[in-house]
Amino acid sequence: MNTTNRIIDVKKIHSFFGITIKYVLLLSVFLLQINSVNSQSQVYDDFDGKKLIFYGLKNGVLDTVTQNPAPNSINSSSKCAMYVRNQTKKFDNIKINISGKLSDVSNYATYTGIPPKIKMKIYTTAPPGTLVEILFGKKLGNNAYPDGTNSQYQAHTTVSNAWEELEFKFAQIPEGSLTSTTQIDQITLLFNPNSSSSDTYYFDDLTGPSTILVEKPEPVNTQIKAIKE
Repeated sequence: MNTTNRIIDVKKIHSFFGITIKYVLLLSVFLLQINSVNSQSQVYDDFDGKKLIFYGLKNGVLDTVTQNPAPNSINSSSKCAMYVRNQTKKFDNIKINISGKLSDVSNYATYTGIPPKIKMKIYTTAPPGTLVEILFGKKLGNNAYPDGTNSQYQAHTTVSNAWEELEFKFAQIPEGSLTSTTQIDQITLLFNPNSSSSDTYYFDDLTGPSTILVEKPEPVNTQIKAIKE
């Protein structure tokens, strides 16, 4: 082999390893992104003992200790929540209060990149294609819309009378919102909003941004000490 061929071979080797290293680095970055997304998610209530939230105002009938109607590989837990929608309320909803606040949700409330997903397991008598909506907001003003709402997320069912796991997509930050991504301490859950239906919904393992505890300020000592002359 002459010198010219050796130089060409060396260049090919360098080119091969350069491309390989490039793809390894890209794969590593992608895996780091996926791990980062997964690490930010947290189950709020599995109805079997792990609970980080409590339920406030609601329009329909809510039972948080009901038996799983049809355990399967998607949801094998024994307990879940059951909600019967109030047909007299077009925007029937459940207020879910958080013990603390949600961490900054700006990476959820975006159309760009690979945002982490809000998830929930659901079993319903409602027809496939039924809209389920989640609002992130704050308790002050009872999560009023739009000023008390930071962002909206939506998913549609695909089956009836069977468990499935919904993944909610970011829909919008409503015009007129006065709530930032770091002020969220309440979640509003709406089944088939803007309708007069009275279907039954079983739900479990609502998963979303991690929660953070809000430290209460230490009491200020107002006692005035006597000054000795």
